[in-house]
Amino acid sequence: MTADTGGAQETGRAGLERGAGPFAGFEFLLAFRYLRARRKQGGVTLISIISFVGIMLAVTALIAVMSVMNGFRHELLTRLLGVQPHVYVYLPEDGPSDAGAVADAILQLDGVRQAGPVAVGQALVTSGRSAAFAQVAGVRPEDLARFDLITGARGADEAGGGLVQGSVEGFGQGRNGGNEIIIGSAMAGQLGVRAGDQVTLVSPRGAQTALGTTPRSKAYTVGGVITVGVQDLDQILVYMPLEQAALFFNRPEGGDYIDVRIDTPDDPDPVKERIREIAPDNTLVFDWRRQNEAFWRALQVERVAMRLILMIIVLIAAMNIISGLVMLVKNKTRDIAILRTMGASQGAVMRIFLIAGAAVGVLGTIAGILLGLLFVAFIGPIQDFVSWASGAPVFDPSVYNLYRLPARVDWGEVAFVAFWGFFTALLATLPPSWRAGRIDPVEALRYE
Repeated sequence: MTADTGGAQETGRAGLERGAGPFAGFEFLLAFRYLRARRKQGGVTLISIISFVGIMLAVTALIAVMSVMNGFRHELLTRLLGVQPHVYVYLPEDGPSDAGAVADAILQLDGVRQAGPVAVGQALVTSGRSAAFAQVAGVRPEDLARFDLITGARGADEAGGGLVQGSVEGFGQGRNGGNEIIIGSAMAGQLGVRAGDQVTLVSPRGAQTALGTTPRSKAYTVGGVITVGVQDLDQILVYMPLEQAALFFNRPEGGDYIDVRIDTPDDPDPVKERIREIAPDNTLVFDWRRQNEAFWRALQVERVAMRLILMIIVLIAAMNIISGLVMLVKNKTRDIAILRTMGASQGAVMRIFLIAGAAVGVLGTIAGILLGLLFVAFIGPIQDFVSWASGAPVFDPSVYNLYRLPARVDWGEVAFVAFWGFFTALLATLPPSWRAGRIDPVEALRYE
């Protein structure tokens, strides 16, 4: 009789004499005794260690990758919403309502930070050096001063988001201020201009003549250079005083729509409902999610797909528990038979091996969560070390417009990862545990 068998007899007898119920103390004692390293069962212990490490690394990868994706999503949406309206309000074309008055009324609503009419148009911007296509937005000076990129409330970070040259103090003010515009940093670099230089805007929607529509061109002074942090937006962004934009593009004096910025852009529905209550009839109100529907859906699909892939990796890692428990059950067949002859039920034997396998999964999941959170917390130093070791930047700011790999921990996802790790570990332990409980003690002892 082995020492394990003798210990199992003593522990099992003590538990049975007390009339122990499910998940009694002797079941946990036997489960952890079987997981201890012994020379004879070294292969089982090695497989358990491999299973533990596999689950730990899989859970770490799941938390790290999802946190980095959350970071990218947050940075991208923050930069995008720093220059794009959160809610669009299109007044009816045949209505008598004043866009400025409606915008001022919307500004008084709870949760609204800024609201103002906007006139949009496309133009060719030229300098003595080059030319660039521009998406021009005509805004009121007081509205521009409240933009997140100007105030630094959102979007301005260590990558240089916000106003990088000049100022907006003279924007739309006085005779010369009316001819000032704000352009994106990438456009300024392409045109080779700085704050204070002049550029020429050319619009195809010019004056109507007997020969048709003639292009309209006018010289403007670059009052400031702004950066969103997104290369594509910095390449085309131009802000112009609303009155100038209405004249230059032959747009309505009240603009094309009302630009509304809110405190909670992730949940714009309550504000939209309040806007509909005070806006004129037939007013069209929608938010940035509809304006960027394809982009928003792509983000959601990518997030779900990546989560499914990583969940499968965790499931594969948990499958190692099966092989470890199968070998453990085979090595402990005699012990199981002795426990059954002492009065242990099939359920008790099954729970012993269930606890043994689940312990590996639970401990591996906990270790993986801690390691994943440490990875996210020290992602900056890790990035610096990898760059130093490889001799090349692993995250080129000229490509991604970010100096640091972004990472944000979503505690809801951490809770989901914990649940999934525990669930897969428990699922993997069921087949070998059920087999252990079905062992016939008579047959097992006959062949020992």
